[in-house]
Amino acid sequence: MSQPNENEEDPSGKSGFQRGMARFERRAQRAADLASLKEKIEKQDAQSAGEVLFMASPLVQVTLPHSDPGDVDIWDRQNGDLLLYIRGGVGQSEDGGGEPLGLPYGVYPRLIMSWICTQVAKHGRRRLDLGESLQSYMRDLGVTPSGGERGTTRRFREQMRRLFAAQIGFIWAREGHEKRRAAVVAEEMDLWWDPKNPAQTTLWDSTVTLSKPFVEAVKKAPVPADRRVLREIKDSALAIDLYFWTTYRTSYIEEPLPLSWQQVHDQMGANYSRVSGFAREARKHLEEISLIWSDLKYETPRGRLILYPSRSSVVDN
Repeated sequence: MSQPNENEEDPSGKSGFQRGMARFERRAQRAADLASLKEKIEKQDAQSAGEVLFMASPLVQVTLPHSDPGDVDIWDRQNGDLLLYIRGGVGQSEDGGGEPLGLPYGVYPRLIMSWICTQVAKHGRRRLDLGESLQSYMRDLGVTPSGGERGTTRRFREQMRRLFAAQIGFIWAREGHEKRRAAVVAEEMDLWWDPKNPAQTTLWDSTVTLSKPFVEAVKKAPVPADRRVLREIKDSALAIDLYFWTTYRTSYIEEPLPLSWQQVHDQMGANYSRVSGFAREARKHLEEISLIWSDLKYETPRGRLILYPSRSSVVDN
């Protein structure tokens, strides 16, 4: 069998060498961007820069799905004694009957949830404006509203409907003891858009009222993070999960914490067919995160992740 020729032209008109150089240049530029951000963060911490955001701690310990879990009624993840489950909500079909909305998944519910938790943690609000406040937050993270079938607005709105309609529950169970808490995210949602204008990118006058149990769960122990880091990793659900999770875990451990990749996988919303594939992706994202958050201390010996006590990504002043 003949060996591929790296100089052979592909349909795009680029040789193997040219494609390799393009990949190298993208990686070099990415590393330079992360190094530049690291310098900015070291000069001004998140508190001073007004860049602190929050996530509810239970959603850091076990996370939302990374990809569409399909036609399932309940999705769950386990972390030690803690079980997270999500039950999808109900929407109205075109013929007027009820139909499953589906479960929230991917990047958008995580970004929306970080905004919700930040509003609750900072201001204690239950009724939230989904117009300029939320969309300015998304633009600040680099998510630009765009219309059309493949635009961000359509997907964003669909994931928002799924998230606000979902019921999220937690079960803590040990031998001889079980504790449960469950709540819908929103007890009321008033969402407006123009069906005659598929390119619409605004949500003016739209509001959501969070349920009291959900708000109490967020207030109990919100996990702080640096919005500047989130801005750089916003395109990957796994990277977002790993950042919040390492921020949370390294903040309270007092000695090295060894974990198998299987254990880490089971806490995340990932559903990789092979744990080795998950570990490969996780190592890549952890390397990027540590380029920005240089105080993150960890090792990845064969088959394991070891976290070490680290200076927090967000330091209290």
